[in-house]
Amino acid sequence: MIVPMPSIAPRRTGAFALAEDVTIRVTGQARTAAAMLRELIFRETGHTLAESPDGTLMVTLDPALRGLGPEGYALLVSPNAVMLRARTQAGLRHGVQSFRQLMTPDGTVRAADVQDSPAFAWRGVSSPLLAPGEMRETIDRMAAYKLNVLHLRPDGDQHELRELVEYALANGVTVVPEIGRSLAEVLDVFPSRWVHIGRAKLTRGLAALLHSHDRVPVRWHDGDDTTAVLGPHGQLTEGDAGLRAVAVAGWVGGSAALPRSAALAAPSAG
Repeated sequence: MIVPMPSIAPRRTGAFALAEDVTIRVTGQARTAAAMLRELIFRETGHTLAESPDGTLMVTLDPALRGLGPEGYALLVSPNAVMLRARTQAGLRHGVQSFRQLMTPDGTVRAADVQDSPAFAWRGVSSPLLAPGEMRETIDRMAAYKLNVLHLRPDGDQHELRELVEYALANGVTVVPEIGRSLAEVLDVFPSRWVHIGRAKLTRGLAALLHSHDRVPVRWHDGDDTTAVLGPHGQLTEGDAGLRAVAVAGWVGGSAALPRSAALAAPSAG
């Protein structure tokens, strides 16, 4: 079973056998995703798959693909071949995670025909700042379930925060700082254009601080009033899909770190 449930996934029978002689065909700028896939297969089976122009495990980045959206992917697994396609690196990462969930302990991959894209652009959890190893585990679990925003209160060592942000970005997760005492000193650590202000009032001083750093405030949404979600001037920015996603979808998870349960999946098709 793939979690979150894909938008399109008709049942297929059979499985693709992962063996030492299976090779990977990489087209487009798909080498990063192909490396993730090879590392995953090595960890699970011990097989080091070579690259070949006629490989039966195909990974393709094609910006011209239509109908999948910015984070969508198509994954076809048959007994004879595997084909993973997407128009963005984010889509390929999500496809690799679905491939991982289709793998079985005996080194095969269950047959599937998946086309999927997330229902919401903003799929996140909130976490306290934990020890570096625990934070990386949290990000790994987020990536596994295709979550892409980590709300974090940045009260900690700036060097460790910067390393955490970089690790998150490499795994498709944007770290959004939550307002705290040290916010002004650490804003430059976070490339995110968003700053989470909880349910705090957007005072003139805070608005000026965020504006000076070219940042956009967001806050928890209560009820149906989308004006409760703040844009650069204290209101929802017209046409701003990122903010509107927060207004409509809110967030996923709780105030603690991401649970290990698969039940944490975002309210998303994938």
